[in-house]
Amino acid sequence: MATGADIDKEIMKHQRMMLGVMCGLLAPLAVLFGIIGENPDEWWYSISATYYCNSKILMIGLLFTTFVYFLSYRGYDKRDNIITSISGIAALFVIAFPTNTSFVNDTELVGLIHLPVTTTNIIHCVSASILFVSFSVMILLQFTKSEGEMTPEKKKRNILYKICGNVINIFMAFQMFTATYDEYFPNWWTMVNETVMLTAFAVAWLCKAGCFKKLNDK
Repeated sequence: MATGADIDKEIMKHQRMMLGVMCGLLAPLAVLFGIIGENPDEWWYSISATYYCNSKILMIGLLFTTFVYFLSYRGYDKRDNIITSISGIAALFVIAFPTNTSFVNDTELVGLIHLPVTTTNIIHCVSASILFVSFSVMILLQFTKSEGEMTPEKKKRNILYKICGNVINIFMAFQMFTATYDEYFPNWWTMVNETVMLTAFAVAWLCKAGCFKKLNDK
């Protein structure tokens, strides 16, 4: 008979799996459903830009769900809780303060509290940066921790976590590079960078949820 602790463990695994699935599907679903209907020409250049297209409910809904999940997440220690709380708040700020794009008037009032888009864009970019940094820190510092001697499977999981965390770091740096030298890169590179980072984050959480059976402890 399953104990309360066993049930809690299974619930947490399911929640982790759902978070991984949601983050992994955010970009493709936002683009897929954005194809339906009339949208500005550059709506698909970044996940943030889909805020202004007909699939905005996906972008807002999935990120708000991420916010709720991280704020209610029970970590293994205080540092775990701090990192996930920062991630949750950053995710909320990303949707509460929309980005600026070429098809939005600079004087337009947008977001949760109707600020000029030039103002919300600054908050949005800072929040998105904090969000991805917290993702990387979470994976590299928290997911790789172990109590006692590591099993062979745990060592393999740590290799995967380090790959995922460093992929996020590399593409964050690449996003800064492409944004700085945007005359040499198409604007849709932002969508590519964001998609890769979210996919790496999703893979790490799916591994944490035990979805890759060959990497689970025997």
